[in-house]
Parts: sequence; structure tokens; C-alpha cells
Amino acid sequence: MNKRIAFLTTIFPMKVEYLYDFFNSLEKQTYKNFDIIVVNDGYENFKLIIDKYNTLDIIEVKYSNTIAKNREYGISYIIENDYNILIFGDSDDYFKENRIEKSVELLNSYDIVVNDLSLFDEDSIYINKYISNRIENKTEINFKFIEDKNIFGLSNTALNMNILEKIEFNKDLVAVDWFLYKSLLKLKYSAIFTNETETYYRQYENNTIGLDIQNGIYPLWWEDINNIKESN
Repeated sequence: MNKRIAFLTTIFPMKVEYLYDFFNSLEKQTYKNFDIIVVNDGYENFKLIIDKYNTLDIIEVKYSNTIAKNREYGISYIIENDYNILIFGDSDDYFKENRIEKSVELLNSYDIVVNDLSLFDEDSIYINKYISNRIENKTEINFKFIEDKNIFGLSNTALNMNILEKIEFNKDLVAVDWFLYKSLLKLKYSAIFTNETETYYRQYENNTIGLDIQNGIYPLWWEDINNIKESN
């Protein structure tokens, strides 16, 4: 059976150059059979992007709410339309050419895949394979790991849709990614880390999270996770 694959992102008023980077990387994917679901929160003239990238299967879904509710709407759309695999990617990032191929391959054996990040700014990539500074390739990730830290983002993860029945996020939820994957790992779904593909994670002033080296140490997202609002 051919699996239906959805690549989910959200867009908002942003630099068009970021979208060029994003869609250029999706055009170059070695695995070609996927839909790109775009939750559009206020980006105007998106049809120009759709026309420019007419070799891609882009589905625009217009919706404007909080960050958490936009994510919920997109995931719910994918559930309702019977996709088998969901791959997340932020629209201000871009991806290694084998991102989808490697995710699909590993999802044959695991419920969730989290891939490595390389950090870049307006000048260049300045940290390659950031997460690999802390975790070995093919490490299996369990609930205990994610209780107080997080490597799961909504730009470097993928999952099998049979582990999701319904999604509902508090509209003010900040750490949507941590909340989602913490909930799934608590249910003992399997997850694996791979550095055999990468998300190129953009660092700039308006980034909602941002990653950096601190005193020569590579912290993971929210090492002091207790300060993050996670109410559902």
C-alpha cells in the first residue's frame, strides 16, 4: 500500500526569501510522493508561491489563531484527510534532500522520528549536527528523557498517524512540540533519533526559541523545562 504523506507547515507575514529556501529544499527531496499542507495565517499573495513551485503538491488552508491553535488545525486537517505519515517543518527553515526519504524509512520501524539540526544565520551554517553533540545516532528516546528536556521540534520530527486520534491544544500553549511528544512518549510509543538527515534551523531575532552554545556547552531545548507552560 502506498502511504499518504503530509508535510505540514504554518506561514505568516514573513520574508519571501525564507519561503524560497523552504520550498527549494522540498523541490530537491529524493522522495517525491508527498503533499505540503500549509496553514496560512495572514501571508498575502501565497498563490504566487504556489505558481512558482508548481511541481509540488501544495494545499493551502487559511486559518488565523494562536500558534498552538494553528498547529492544532493543521494536524486535525491531516487526521481528517486520512494521511498515514506526518512530517513537520517550519517555513523559515530548510531541509536536507533525504529528509522525507529517511523519515519514511525509519517510520517503518518506529512511531516517531526526530532528526538532527544544523544552525544557520544570514551568513552561513555555523553549527553542524547540533543535537549530535549530545546524543548518538540511532538513540531510542523514551518518556524519561523528555520529562525535563526536549529535542523534539515541529521542524525536525515525523510520526505515523495511527498514533494520533484527536489533537487539542490550549490556545496559549507555548511549548506545543514538547507537550505533543511528551504526551505520546508517556503512552510508550517508540521514537528514534537520526543524524542521517537534517533540518537547517534558522537563527534570527524573531525566532521563537533559538539555540546557542552556552559556556562551551550545547544545551538542548529548555533544559530547565519546568518553567514552560504546558497546560492542555
